[in-house]
Amino acid sequence: MHDCVDSSQEKGNERYCFCDIRAGFARLFSDRFWFPKIVLGGILLINPVLLSVAPKWIGGWTQHKFLSFGLLIVNVCSFWFALGFTYEVLRRARFGGRQLPEWSSRVLGQYLREGAVKFAISLTTLLLPLFLWMAACYGLFIRLLGLPSNLLSVFIPFGTWFAVPFCAVACCRWLDGASVSSCALDYRENFRLFWKRRGDFLIASAFLGGLNAILMSFFYTIPIALFFGLCLVDTWFGPIYASAVEKASGSFAPADSSAS
Repeated sequence: MHDCVDSSQEKGNERYCFCDIRAGFARLFSDRFWFPKIVLGGILLINPVLLSVAPKWIGGWTQHKFLSFGLLIVNVCSFWFALGFTYEVLRRARFGGRQLPEWSSRVLGQYLREGAVKFAISLTTLLLPLFLWMAACYGLFIRLLGLPSNLLSVFIPFGTWFAVPFCAVACCRWLDGASVSSCALDYRENFRLFWKRRGDFLIASAFLGGLNAILMSFFYTIPIALFFGLCLVDTWFGPIYASAVEKASGSFAPADSSAS
C-alpha cells in the first residue's frame, strides 16, 4: 500500500499519489446506488432512533426502559445483516469483483449467516484483544499513575489500530476455507499472516481511524460513518491479505490494477 505513495502514477500531465487509496473510494463510488446502500447498512448496523434518544434518556433510563429495550432488540436483530454485507465486500475485495453487493431478499439469508460468522470471529480477534488492552491501560494509567477515569477512552484508538486488521485477517481466513473456531482461536496463524503485511495493514487501519473520527464528528452520522468505513477498508484488507497468503514480495499491488 505504501509503495504506491512513493511510485505515484501519472495520467496525462497530472501526477497522482495515494493511488490505491483513491481507487478504494472509486470502487465504492462507481456503484451509482452506493449512497442508499451505505445508508441502509448504517441503519441496520446502529439504529439511528436508539442513537438519537440514548443521550436524552441516560438520566431517566428506568422511565423509558421498555421502549429502550425494544429499540435495542430491533438493533440486535438487524445488525447481523450489515455485518454480512461487509463480509461480502471483503470477499469481493479478496477474490475480485464488483465492490458493493446488492441489498435484496434473496441474499438476506447469506448476510444473516455470514454476519453471525463475522461476529463470532470478532469476539476473540477484535473485542477480546481490545478489552485486554483497555484493562491494561486502566490498571497502569488510571489505578497506578492516577489519571482520571474519564480519560480512559483516549486509549481506545491505539488498541483498535491493531485489533481491526487482526480481525480482518481472521475473517479472510474463513473465506479461504478455515473453520470458524480456527479463525477465532488460532492466534498464531492470524498473527503470522498479519505480521507479513503489518505495514500495509496498519496504514489501512490508521486511515480508517482518521476517516471515522472525521465522519462521526456530527454524532448522528455515526452509523453511516462506521458502515462506510468498514466497506472502504475492506477494499484494502482483501488484497493485502491475498498478498500475504501468496507470499508476494513487497507491498500489494495498487487496488486500481485489480479485477473489478
